[in-house]
Amino acid sequence: MPQTGRRCKGGKGVAVTYNRDQIRAALALTDPAVSSFLDLQTGNVVSITEGDQSQANQELSALIMDSYGDRFRYIPGGNPAADDAAVSAWLENEGLT
Repeated sequence: MPQTGRRCKGGKGVAVTYNRDQIRAALALTDPAVSSFLDLQTGNVVSITEGDQSQANQELSALIMDSYGDRFRYIPGGNPAADDAAVSAWLENEGLT
């Protein structure tokens, strides 16, 4: 069962469940061509791939850039040993706990 966390979406009172398993996987990602972002509206992680010219990747990339900070937060990868403590630390550093 995926581990989740909860937060209240900015002044709207809508509870969002963050998918901690997806966040952990994004923190552990070591492929430099893939960038991961937490979607604050859905609680899920989305990824874009550098060099992928598909319409879906380009549209997602544009949406992320247009909504960065308000809706999307970058998740830095490169920590293959990412664990629940790393997820908690990232969420806290982003002000999402």
